Amino acid sequence: MMVKRKEFEDPLNEMDPVMKQAFSGAPSKVVDEEPAQAQGSAYNVSNVEFPDLTETNVSGAESLNQNVFRNIPVTVSVELGRSQISLKEVLDLTEGSIVELQRLVGEPLDLVVNGQVVAQGEVVAIDNNYGLRIINVASPSA
Repeated sequence: MMVKRKEFEDPLNEMDPVMKQAFSGAPSKVVDEEPAQAQGSAYNVSNVEFPDLTETNVSGAESLNQNVFRNIPVTVSVELGRSQISLKEVLDLTEGSIVELQRLVGEPLDLVVNGQVVAQGEVVAIDNNYGLRIINVASPSA
């Protein structure tokens, strides 16, 4: 019994000519002339003009900040101070242990928003809660 071999069907036969050229590995023709002067070109090519992005619209930027970013939640915390201790000292901590902070008594506390210090202030009591009275707003870094 003789098995009839199926003839290879080239999948590129029914493909778009541009795609066929891209998949065939044949070098593409480089055209140095302007699109209207390109000889033998089957494609209508035109120049693209991009808008000038150097001008800034200040009123648009303010509107964007106020309207888009207004309701984005951020984490706000007040940092009393920091200290660097060894892992052994952390494991030895018990009730009554004291960790000395690197901040002087009376020095303003940091208001931190998503890890960035944005202001400094002093602790106040509001009813039964703590609060922070802002006394210095950090200047933006360039």
